[in-house]
Amino acid sequence: MIKVSNEELSKITQFTAGCNDMINGKFLLADIKIMKLLNMIADSDELYSYIKECMTDFDFSRELHRAEVKNRLNNGEFLVPTEPNSLVAFVFCLLVECDAKRMDFYNFISENFASENKSDSYKLFSQKILVPFRDAIASHFAITGATALEVESMTNSLKNDLKTAPIFEQENSNFVGDFAQNNSAMQNDPDAMQTNQNPPIDEQDKIWKEIPNICENIENSVYSERHIKSYLKEELLYILKTVKYCTKYKDVKILSALVTAFDEMSHKFRSVQFVLGELKNKIEFLY
Repeated sequence: MIKVSNEELSKITQFTAGCNDMINGKFLLADIKIMKLLNMIADSDELYSYIKECMTDFDFSRELHRAEVKNRLNNGEFLVPTEPNSLVAFVFCLLVECDAKRMDFYNFISENFASENKSDSYKLFSQKILVPFRDAIASHFAITGATALEVESMTNSLKNDLKTAPIFEQENSNFVGDFAQNNSAMQNDPDAMQTNQNPPIDEQDKIWKEIPNICENIENSVYSERHIKSYLKEELLYILKTVKYCTKYKDVKILSALVTAFDEMSHKFRSVQFVLGELKNKIEFLY
């Protein structure tokens, strides 16, 4: 067990919640969740330091060779390191390699966690790799029993602490002063606040309403592209379906993440990329 600040404890607890989200998720869009987990590691000083410590003298290439199913000594089973620090280092390196596209995440699962369907393969991967990874980190920081409600409570508590912390008093005063000054300027000159603003609300609403129609055009392109394999076509269409669904929430960050995943998965197909360009332009305008 290691003692950390409430702020760091909140970040690490949210990281384990992020692991749960990936564990309980689906094969599709897992690469986005990998990126999210890595960002959460980078955002926590304590978690980053712990993983850095685990990485000392760790040889990922050697451990990957030992773990893979194709290693004849493993009897057809993927075997992760059993020692907690080595396990943490191994899974972290694996996630980094997949995020950097030096390792194909989907091929890795297919080769090492073969099952009747992709969903079962992903579940096997999650139980074999993600669950022990999460548990090792949670155990190290003694937060194994944290619930989602506790995560929310800790986060709200952290926000309140930051608002009242003496170190932020000067910054808070400056913020209040700046806001009052900007508000006064806007009242005297309504055009003064137009710079660096998002597009007008009516323009944004118009774009959100256009996106489902653009997605249908992209869907038609995916359907007609003969060189897309059936499993990939299914995943691309699922992303587009999710994009259309998420427009009712008008969250540009979620939209951008979905389109980024779609872009990466379809970058080899020019006909799809051509119609995708319109959707990218709409997202750019929303930002």
